[in-house]
Amino acid sequence: MKPRTSRLLIVDDNEMNRDMLARRLARKGYEIAVTESAHGLLERVKQDRTDLVLLDIEMPKSVALTR
Repeated sequence: MKPRTSRLLIVDDNEMNRDMLARRLARKGYEIAVTESAHGLLERVKQDRTDLVLLDIEMPKSVALTR
């Protein structure tokens, strides 16, 4: 049985950063999703069963993440 591919979510407001990182990680075999804002991040992580979030912490429209 083949192991499940890890799912990564890239959150960055800079399109070039998102694209570059997504392409590099996809070449390494990861399943990639991207978004430009943290809005709705927790719901997306649950829905997509994301394994790892790569989050730009210096975005202009930052959203406080709470439990």
